[in-house]
Amino acid sequence: MEEPIEVSEMEITYQEAMDIRGIPTTICPCGSKMWNLKTIFEQETGKIDMYFLDMECALCGTLATAPTPEGFDEQDADI
Repeated sequence: MEEPIEVSEMEITYQEAMDIRGIPTTICPCGSKMWNLKTIFEQETGKIDMYFLDMECALCGTLATAPTPEGFDEQDADI
């Protein structure tokens, strides 16, 4: 098992990145569950108010589609 690293030390290499956008997912083919995506925060509560559906794996750079609460099918989320 690999040693954990600090988030600030993470570097995306893009060597094995893919474009799997289309079916929402929560797990990257590389095994990562951490994603980079753009969000808008609610000013008064600090909660996520809106987010873009395009996201990028924080480890390998694969592009994917973020899940949404409505219509989320857990079976489709697992690649």
